[in-house]
Amino acid sequence: NIAHDEGQVSMSPHRICRYSNGQGSKRKAKPSEIFGAHTDTTFVTIVPAAAVSGLEVYDEDSLQWYRPELNARKHAKSVDPKGEMDSKFPWHSRYLVVMPGELLQITSRNNIPASVHRVVAAPEIPRLSAPVLLRARPGTKMDVERYMGS
Repeated sequence: NIAHDEGQVSMSPHRICRYSNGQGSKRKAKPSEIFGAHTDTTFVTIVPAAAVSGLEVYDEDSLQWYRPELNARKHAKSVDPKGEMDSKFPWHSRYLVVMPGELLQITSRNNIPASVHRVVAAPEIPRLSAPVLLRARPGTKMDVERYMGS
Protein backbone atom coordinates (compact mmCIF):
# COMPACT_ATOMS: atom_id res chain seq x y z
CA ASN A 1 0.00 0.00 0.00
CA ILE A 2 1.25 3.43 -0.96
CA ALA A 3 0.09 6.24 1.27
CA HIS A 4 -1.30 9.23 -0.60
CA ASP A 5 -3.64 12.16 -0.29
CA GLU A 6 -5.20 12.56 -3.72
CA GLY A 7 -6.90 15.82 -2.88
CA GLN A 8 -9.27 17.61 -5.26
CA VAL A 9 -7.10 17.62 -8.39
CA SER A 10 -5.80 14.68 -10.37
CA MET A 11 -2.17 14.79 -11.44
CA SER A 12 -2.94 12.71 -14.56
CA PRO A 13 -4.50 15.27 -16.90
CA HIS A 14 -6.37 14.37 -20.07
CA ARG A 15 -5.70 17.26 -22.40
CA ILE A 16 -7.42 18.33 -25.58
CA CYS A 17 -4.94 19.99 -27.96
CA ARG A 18 -5.36 21.69 -31.33
CA TYR A 19 -2.16 22.23 -33.30
CA SER A 20 -2.03 24.50 -36.33
CA ASN A 21 1.00 26.07 -37.95
CA GLY A 22 -0.90 29.24 -38.82
CA GLN A 23 0.17 29.46 -42.46
CA GLY A 24 -3.41 29.61 -43.70
CA SER A 25 -4.15 27.62 -46.83
CA LYS A 26 -0.71 27.54 -48.44
CA ARG A 27 -1.12 24.13 -50.05
CA LYS A 28 2.53 23.60 -50.98
CA ALA A 29 4.00 24.59 -47.63
CA LYS A 30 5.75 21.79 -45.75
CA PRO A 31 4.75 20.71 -42.24
CA SER A 32 6.58 22.71 -39.62
CA GLU A 33 7.49 22.09 -36.01
CA ILE A 34 4.94 23.77 -33.79
CA PHE A 35 5.65 22.12 -30.42
CA GLY A 36 9.38 21.63 -29.96
CA ALA A 37 11.25 18.49 -28.93
CA HIS A 38 10.67 17.57 -25.27
CA THR A 39 10.05 14.76 -22.80
CA ASP A 40 7.07 14.56 -20.46
CA THR A 41 7.24 14.48 -16.67
CA THR A 42 5.07 11.36 -16.54
CA PHE A 43 5.32 7.62 -16.08
CA VAL A 44 3.76 7.25 -19.52
CA THR A 45 1.93 9.52 -21.93
CA ILE A 46 -0.89 7.83 -23.83
CA VAL A 47 -1.89 9.50 -27.09
CA PRO A 48 -4.80 8.26 -29.19
CA ALA A 49 -3.69 8.24 -32.83
CA ALA A 50 -4.97 11.37 -34.57
CA ALA A 51 -6.73 11.45 -37.94
CA VAL A 52 -4.12 14.04 -38.99
CA SER A 53 -0.67 12.73 -38.14
CA GLY A 54 1.89 15.06 -36.65
CA LEU A 55 3.41 13.36 -33.62
CA GLU A 56 7.09 12.61 -34.13
CA VAL A 57 9.20 10.50 -31.77
CA TYR A 58 12.99 10.64 -31.90
CA ASP A 59 14.73 7.31 -32.48
CA GLU A 60 18.16 7.65 -30.88
CA ASP A 61 19.47 4.47 -32.55
CA SER A 62 18.81 5.69 -36.10
CA LEU A 63 19.16 9.41 -35.24
CA GLN A 64 15.92 10.32 -36.97
CA TRP A 65 12.31 11.27 -36.25
CA TYR A 66 9.69 8.52 -36.46
CA ARG A 67 5.97 9.17 -37.09
CA PRO A 68 3.98 6.49 -35.22
CA GLU A 69 0.61 7.67 -36.56
CA LEU A 70 1.75 7.14 -40.15
CA ASN A 71 2.87 3.63 -39.22
CA ALA A 72 -0.51 2.99 -37.54
CA ARG A 73 -2.30 4.13 -40.72
CA LYS A 74 -0.19 1.74 -42.83
CA HIS A 75 -0.96 -1.09 -40.41
CA ALA A 76 -4.70 -0.29 -40.51
CA LYS A 77 -4.67 -0.42 -44.31
CA SER A 78 -2.81 -3.76 -44.28
CA VAL A 79 -5.35 -5.27 -41.85
CA ASP A 80 -8.40 -3.78 -43.60
CA PRO A 81 -7.39 -2.92 -47.21
CA LYS A 82 -10.95 -2.08 -48.31
CA GLY A 83 -11.58 0.17 -45.30
CA GLU A 84 -14.70 -1.77 -44.31
CA MET A 85 -14.07 -1.24 -40.59
CA ASP A 86 -13.80 2.54 -41.04
CA SER A 87 -17.59 2.95 -41.29
CA LYS A 88 -17.90 1.78 -37.67
CA PHE A 89 -14.51 2.75 -36.27
CA PRO A 90 -12.19 5.10 -38.18
CA TRP A 91 -8.64 3.71 -38.44
CA HIS A 92 -7.19 6.23 -35.98
CA SER A 93 -9.67 5.29 -33.23
CA ARG A 94 -8.12 1.82 -33.06
CA TYR A 95 -4.54 2.87 -32.17
CA LEU A 96 -2.71 4.37 -29.21
CA VAL A 97 0.83 5.71 -28.94
CA VAL A 98 2.31 4.99 -25.50
CA MET A 99 5.47 6.93 -24.68
CA PRO A 100 7.61 6.48 -21.56
CA GLY A 101 8.19 9.62 -19.52
CA GLU A 102 10.80 10.99 -17.13
CA LEU A 103 9.25 9.37 -14.02
CA LEU A 104 9.44 5.92 -15.64
CA GLN A 105 13.05 6.61 -16.62
CA ILE A 106 13.87 7.40 -12.98
CA THR A 107 12.01 4.42 -11.48
CA SER A 108 13.49 2.03 -14.06
CA ARG A 109 17.02 3.26 -13.25
CA ASN A 110 17.40 4.56 -16.82
CA ASN A 111 16.51 1.17 -18.34
CA ILE A 112 13.50 2.80 -20.04
CA PRO A 113 14.48 6.24 -21.34
CA ALA A 114 11.94 9.04 -21.60
CA SER A 115 10.65 9.48 -25.14
CA VAL A 116 11.80 12.64 -26.89
CA HIS A 117 8.94 13.83 -29.09
CA ARG A 118 7.57 16.87 -30.90
CA VAL A 119 4.56 17.92 -32.96
CA VAL A 120 4.59 19.07 -36.56
CA ALA A 121 1.58 20.37 -38.48
CA ALA A 122 0.77 20.95 -42.13
CA PRO A 123 -0.80 24.30 -43.00
CA GLU A 124 -4.04 23.02 -44.50
CA ILE A 125 -5.51 20.91 -41.67
CA PRO A 126 -5.14 21.43 -37.90
CA ARG A 127 -4.14 18.40 -35.82
CA LEU A 128 -6.30 17.42 -32.86
CA SER A 129 -4.87 15.35 -30.04
CA ALA A 130 -6.09 14.11 -26.65
CA PRO A 131 -3.12 12.87 -24.61
CA VAL A 132 -3.39 11.41 -21.12
CA LEU A 133 -0.34 12.17 -18.97
CA LEU A 134 -0.11 9.43 -16.34
CA ARG A 135 1.57 10.80 -13.22
CA ALA A 136 1.79 9.91 -9.55
CA ARG A 137 -0.94 11.02 -7.17
CA PRO A 138 -0.20 14.18 -5.16
CA GLY A 139 1.51 13.38 -1.88
CA THR A 140 2.64 9.93 -2.98
CA LYS A 141 5.94 9.00 -1.37
CA MET A 142 8.21 6.83 -3.49
CA ASP A 143 10.24 4.13 -1.75
CA VAL A 144 13.57 5.43 -3.05
CA GLU A 145 15.63 2.47 -1.80
CA ARG A 146 13.28 0.05 -3.54
CA TYR A 147 13.63 1.80 -6.90
CA MET A 148 17.08 3.34 -6.70
CA GLY A 149 18.92 1.04 -4.33
CA SER A 150 20.71 2.08 -1.20
